[in-house]
Amino acid sequence: MRVLVTGGSGFLGRQIVAALRALGADVAAPGRREADLLDGAGRRSAVAAARAEVLVHAAWVTRPGDYWHSPENLDWVAATVHLGRLFAAAGGRRVVLVGSCAEYDWSGPVTTPRHESHLCRPHTPYGAAKLLAWTVLAHSGLSAANARLFWPVGPHEHPDRLLPGLIRASLTGRPIATGPAALTRDLIDVRDAGRAVAALALSPVEGEVNIGSGRAVSLGALAAAIAGPGGAVARFGARALPAGEPLMLLPDVTRLRCAVGFTPRIPLEQTIADAVDHWRRGQLAA
Repeated sequence: MRVLVTGGSGFLGRQIVAALRALGADVAAPGRREADLLDGAGRRSAVAAARAEVLVHAAWVTRPGDYWHSPENLDWVAATVHLGRLFAAAGGRRVVLVGSCAEYDWSGPVTTPRHESHLCRPHTPYGAAKLLAWTVLAHSGLSAANARLFWPVGPHEHPDRLLPGLIRASLTGRPIATGPAALTRDLIDVRDAGRAVAALALSPVEGEVNIGSGRAVSLGALAAAIAGPGGAVARFGARALPAGEPLMLLPDVTRLRCAVGFTPRIPLEQTIADAVDHWRRGQLAA
């Protein structure tokens, strides 16, 4: 099966590409120099060259600290809609959008895991853009699925993200400002996340599917796992949570497990160990 993957060189995209190839798919993953997806000609080139049956759309604005409110989110909505049309016109049959937990309503009981049937009421332009793009693709006439990603972590993350920040704080002895210790998220190893999206892409499952590990991890527990006994890597509460962001945000992963048939296999301890090794080697190289 021929699969076109956008954003294939990114943090998650590279893992999707590797997982698809491991499953026997023939993957086309053009880089931005080969096909700028924010340009109409680039989109046409990518679709024409790939001649793919399946499109996995992982490209989007992802710069930490910027992507939640970036004006580029609207550019990506337009690019995604056009890309879907070009793909369908070229004979493509299935599209999988890498969506986001930011599409959901973040209000309500903080202990309730978000099921795919949960109300969608985005609190950020990023979440609204992802939801709009998905709504259009879902009515495109293609077989369509939305991989609603929760919190991928692991080696090769952007250095400004939380896990690398905590690890670098541990390596340098300089604690970083964070949100409250009780902040709780579902952290999935990016390699498992890539395998989950790949499994979804090659399956017949349609509609929304949460991509998460199924385990809850507090910021305090994550920091303790990195710092070890007596260590300190975070100044908890020194950074306020953005308005509307919940203290706890978790997915219901029943559909991922039962419909797609995928269960993450990398424990958080291994994710942390591999990420620490990655950043330690980078520090030594510097």
